[in-house]
Parts: sequence; structure tokens; C-alpha cells
Amino acid sequence: MKKKRGLFVILAGVVLLCVLIVCYFALLKANSSEEETTEEETTQEEVAAIASDDISTLTFEAGDQTVTFQKAEDSWTLEGQEDFPVDASKVDSVVSCLASVKADRTLTDVEDPGEYGLDVPTNVIEVVKTDGSSEKITVGDKNSSTGNTYICLNDDASTVYTTSTDFGSTFSGGLYNYAESESYPTITSSTISKIVVKKDNNSYTVTNNGKSSTGWYVQEEDNKKQEADSTQVGTLQNTVAGLSFAGYYNYNCTDWATYGLEKPKMALTVDYTEEVEAESTDDAESDSDANTDDTDDSGETTTETVDRELVLYVGNINETDGNYYVRLGDSGELHGISQASLDTLMNGKAFDYWKTSIDSMTISDLDHLDVTYQGTTYTLKRVVTEEKVEKDKSEDTDNDADDDTDADSEDVDDEEEKKTVTTYYVNDQEADSDNFTAFYRAAAAMVCQNRLEENTTKGDAELTLSYHGTDGSKITISYTPRDSSFYVMEDQDGNCGLVNKMNVKDLIDTFLTLTEGEK
Repeated sequence: MKKKRGLFVILAGVVLLCVLIVCYFALLKANSSEEETTEEETTQEEVAAIASDDISTLTFEAGDQTVTFQKAEDSWTLEGQEDFPVDASKVDSVVSCLASVKADRTLTDVEDPGEYGLDVPTNVIEVVKTDGSSEKITVGDKNSSTGNTYICLNDDASTVYTTSTDFGSTFSGGLYNYAESESYPTITSSTISKIVVKKDNNSYTVTNNGKSSTGWYVQEEDNKKQEADSTQVGTLQNTVAGLSFAGYYNYNCTDWATYGLEKPKMALTVDYTEEVEAESTDDAESDSDANTDDTDDSGETTTETVDRELVLYVGNINETDGNYYVRLGDSGELHGISQASLDTLMNGKAFDYWKTSIDSMTISDLDHLDVTYQGTTYTLKRVVTEEKVEKDKSEDTDNDADDDTDADSEDVDDEEEKKTVTTYYVNDQEADSDNFTAFYRAAAAMVCQNRLEENTTKGDAELTLSYHGTDGSKITISYTPRDSSFYVMEDQDGNCGLVNKMNVKDLIDTFLTLTEGEK
């Protein structure tokens, strides 16, 4: 027994020793790897250092053309096209990566530069300095493992360096990536009050209008006006507010016809408002008071709301990048906007924005409602009356000593107390108020799953609601079975839509509950 226990202790000790040895070598390897990494980082060699102030000209490949920028003090010009609107900050940005180019590895005695993509380089960057000297960086492939870029300097392809400087993405894009562009107006969707989309066919106008039950109207090119669906209009507002330039092609275009902009495919006009700093109107203020210009008493800048209008013309599609060519108002600049951003507007029509809710009448404006179900008509009415309320004598004033208070109380007590009583009727028979209001609310809540441009459904309506207002107005809504899934709704103006069959059945059930027992 003692021998077995001793053997067990020995085996456990051996296992523990093995575990400790494995841990030791793992730690040793990790420390060694860390030391190698640190050594690699500390042995980076700076192979090029070109200060921005030392540059006279900068040449590189911008897209499919070689460009040369000339520097004069803090500005840049494009050689051979001095009126080109160079964005100095964008050129300065690419120049900054030349200030210190460090090599992680140096490969010497390279016999085939093509192995590193240097026979057909992705870019060649040449700098002429103010002292007349020059430097060249030829950019090759990226190492797929490390992500570093292969480069060689000054046409010496026998020595190749790998660098973490990403020349490929830094010096990317075409010439107009380095141009100063007009800004596309910043618009907030909630500030848009009118959108006009003019096209050869299916032009439409969406206008904010408080007279509409939804707050919006949509008008077709033949001036036919409909109430617009507020959700759909909100989506349209977001689409318009989200537009932005996706390409820049010409800073001084003179041939608009080439881009389809002499006769645009679409003209978009947007009315919106913008908050701007308020201008001071008191010129008589002293210099000491001038600090309060454009500020309120708390010292905060005050703003005012101004009306703005945006006009955007849309032409052909750029076959290279797929953008639509666009022109902003009477600008001379040619830009692009993505197809995805504009297709909703280009392909849309007024019908897309018709409201999906179904007309009804506020119950307080209702004189009566005729409901025809399966050929039988029922008349629903709501009657509001005032009835006297008997005074509770136990509530007489207890304190007769207060003259003024008692006098006031007696005046109130002498007045007759009344209460408002609402009674609901079906065919002049009093109906259950809960059932009446449940049906009325259900009818008002009906919506179309989608609108129809025309009603092709034949047959008689199963359910018709005719609202008659106290002001003489009338709204008629009919529901006709179409198929196993839908009814067709049609209003008094001939507007149609598909309504889920189950929703109509629920409405009918609610009506049958109300009229139970009625003949």
C-alpha cells in the first residue's frame, strides 16, 4: 500500500515538472518574439525625407493622367492649367506622407523588380526641390501578408524597400480629387416645405399644406391634387436631404449637351429654410456696445430663419462610374450624384405619394352616416343634448355668517346645473354607445395596403359608408371584394386602393355587432 502511494507521488511530481518545463519554454518563446518585434521596430530606416517647404514641383499619376503641381508660398497651381481650382489642403495632405518615409525591410541585389510590381508601378512620385535637386519614389505592389508597400528610389531598382506608408491609397483618384469644389447645400429634411420634380413624363409637386389632413398635398402635371401620405413624403424628404456630390468632372463646363444637361432628364427644385446668424440692425450702437452684435442678453449668438431654394439638373449617366451628371443651378461646375440616390426621384410619380389612409369624418362634424351592407341601408346618428341635474340639498352652505361668500354661493345655487348627454342611434333606435364608437373608430382607422391607379374590379360593393357632415359635406367609401386576399376601396372622387380582406371582415363584424337585432 505504501509502495503504491509512493509511486503515485512520484508520477504526480513528474507530471508537474513537465508542465513547468512547457510553461518555461512558452514564456521564453514569447519573450524572444517580443524582443524580435521590438528590434524590428527600432531598426526602421528612414529612406526619404522631403519637407513640404522644400518642394518646388510635385508630379504623380492621378487616375489615368500624369499631373504636376507647382508650389508658390502656401498655394499650389496645376502646371499648364493655372486657372484650375487646386485645393491646397488636399495636395498638402498627400505631400505630408513624404516628410518621413521609413523602410521596415531592405532587399538588396534585386534582379527582377517585377516580382515586386516595380516594372509596371502603381504610381511614380517625382519631386523637384527648391534647390534644383530631385527625388523619385516608384511605388509597386503591396505585400499580401504584411500590407506593406514595395518601393524603390531614384530609379535604383536593385534595392527595394518595404514601407508601411500607403502610397497607393494616399495618391489615389483622378485630378479632380485635388480640386476645390462648390459645396452641395446642407438641407435638413424637416426644413423642406416643397419639392418639385419636373420630367418629360410623370412630373409631380409635393407641398406642405395645413389644409390637408396629412399636412401634405401631391400634385400631378395635369394639376390634379391629392392628399399625400405623410410617411411617404417623409421618405422623400430624407431622400432629397441625403443627396450629395459623388463625382467632380469639370470646373468650367461649356458643353452641357454632351452630358445631357442642355435638356435635362430631370429638374429638382426644393424649397427649404435655413438658420443663419442674425445681422445687427442697430448701427448707432457705440463701440463698447458692438460686442453684443448678433448676440442676445445671455451672450449667445442669435439666429434667424431664411428661405432657400435649391435647383438641381440631372443629365446622362457617366458610363465610367455610373453616376448621373448633375448641375447645381447656374453653376459652371459639372458633378455627379449616384444613381441609387436619384433613382427614387427619377422613377417616381405623384401616385407613389397618395395617402394610404381612407377618408372619414370627425364624429363631431357628423350629421349622420348611412351604412349599406349587402343591399340594406342603416342610418347611424349621434345626438348630443343637455339635461338638468337635480341639486343635492345636502350641499347647502353651512356658514351663513360670511356675507360675501354666502351671496356668491346663493348666486351659483340659483343657477340650474346641466350635463351633456350623448345618445347613439341606428335607424332611430338607441344603440349601445360602446358598439357605436367601436365601429366608427374602426372605419376611421382603415388604410389601403397600396393605392391603385384605376379600379378594374367588377361587381357590387359589399359595404358602403356615406358620411354626411353638418356643413353639407359628403364622403362616400365603398368596399368591393376583389380576390381571396383583398377588397378594393373606392371613394367619391374615384380614388382606389387595395385593402386587406381580413381588415374589411373585422370592420363588417364590428358593424354587425352594432346592428344586431336591427331590421
